[in-house]
Amino acid sequence: MLLSASVAEAIVAQLSQVMENHINIMDKSGFIVASTDPNRVGSIHSGAVRILEEKLPELLIENDQEYIGSRNGVNLPIEFDNEIIGVIGLTGKSTVVYRYGKIIKKMTEVLLRDAYNREKKVIEQKAKDRFLEEWIFGKYDINYPLEFKRMADTFGIDVVSKKRVMVISIPKQVNKNITDQELTEVSRTIRRYLNSLEQAHMFRTATSFVCIFNYENNEKMLQLAEKIYKFISERFNVIAFVGLDNGEEKNIRNAYDNANLALRLSLKTNRAITMYDALNIDIFIDLVPLRFKNAYLERFFKVANVEEVSEWIELLRVFLAAEGSLTLASEQLYIHKNTLQYRLNKIFEITGYDPRKLSSAHLYTIAIKLYDSLKEKTQ
Repeated sequence: MLLSASVAEAIVAQLSQVMENHINIMDKSGFIVASTDPNRVGSIHSGAVRILEEKLPELLIENDQEYIGSRNGVNLPIEFDNEIIGVIGLTGKSTVVYRYGKIIKKMTEVLLRDAYNREKKVIEQKAKDRFLEEWIFGKYDINYPLEFKRMADTFGIDVVSKKRVMVISIPKQVNKNITDQELTEVSRTIRRYLNSLEQAHMFRTATSFVCIFNYENNEKMLQLAEKIYKFISERFNVIAFVGLDNGEEKNIRNAYDNANLALRLSLKTNRAITMYDALNIDIFIDLVPLRFKNAYLERFFKVANVEEVSEWIELLRVFLAAEGSLTLASEQLYIHKNTLQYRLNKIFEITGYDPRKLSSAHLYTIAIKLYDSLKEKTQ
C-alpha cells in the first residue's frame, strides 16, 4: 500500500487533536507528506530515510542538527501488512515524547487500516456500479456471458430471476439550492436503505438513481416507492420524482426503459410517483421527436408556425375538459355561446375535423398534448 498525502493529512489532523507536539508523516522515500507544521511539508527527513533503509524499529533524535531536515524527537516506522510504508515523527525532547511514540504509531496504523478499508469499499462499490450499468445500458450479459456470470457471483447479484426497476430523480432545476455533496449523501442513504432488503441494488447516473429489486407485485412496489420517496423528501427536504416499470418485462433493459419513461412523465406532470402504463398516451407523446410534433400541429391547423395555434389550443382545452358542453365551456372562457360556436366552426373549417364530434375529439386531444410538450421543451 502507498501512503498518499491525502490519507497522511487526514491522519495528522486526527492525531493533532490529542497531541500538542508537532507531528510529521514521511512517505516511503523519506519526504514529509503531512505535518502540523506546514512549512516542513515537501522537505526530506534524513532520520526517516535511515529508518527506511535500515528497517530500524525506532530512531531517537537528540538535537536538530543530528539529521538533515529533522528535529529532536522520536521517529517510528509505519507498518502495514508487515511492510514499512512510511515513518511517523513526534517533535519534542526525546525523553518526554518517547512514551507517547508507541501509542501514536499504533493509532496511525489503526487509522491507516481504517482509511484503507474505506477506500477498498469505495473501489468495490464503483466496480459493482459499473457492472450494474453495463448490465442495464450495455450488452455485457450477451457479449460476455461467462465473464458476466462470474462477475455477478463475485458481487453477489442474482441476474437470473425477474427484476423490477425504480428510477429516482432529484432535479436541480426544481431543487435549485441542492449541492453535489448533498446528492452524494442522498445516494449513500438510499444504498444504506437498500442494504436492508434482499437483492436490492443501486447505481447513480448523471441525473438519477437507478434501483434494481427482485420481482414484487405492483402494489408492493408502489408501497416501496412511497416509502423511499417519503424518506428522501423528509430527511433532505427535497422534491423527488419516482418512475417504476410495470413488472411485465422479463428483460431488465426494457424494464429500465419503461421505468425511465414513467419518471419522465412524473417530471412532466409534477406527480411524485408514476408507474409505467403502455396505454398512457403521455408516455408516447414524450417519445415523439420535436420536428414531428411541430409538423403534426402545422399540418393539422394549416399554419406556418406553431405559435399561431396557441389561442385555438386554449379554447379546445377548455371545450374538451367541459366534455363538449357549450354552456359550461363558454362560461369558463367568458364568451357567449354563439361566439364559441363561431370559433369551433372556424377550427372545423381550418382542419376539416369537427371538434364537437366524438370521432374527432382524439385528434384534438393529441394536438393539445403535442403543443404542451413543445412548450415544456422551450421553458
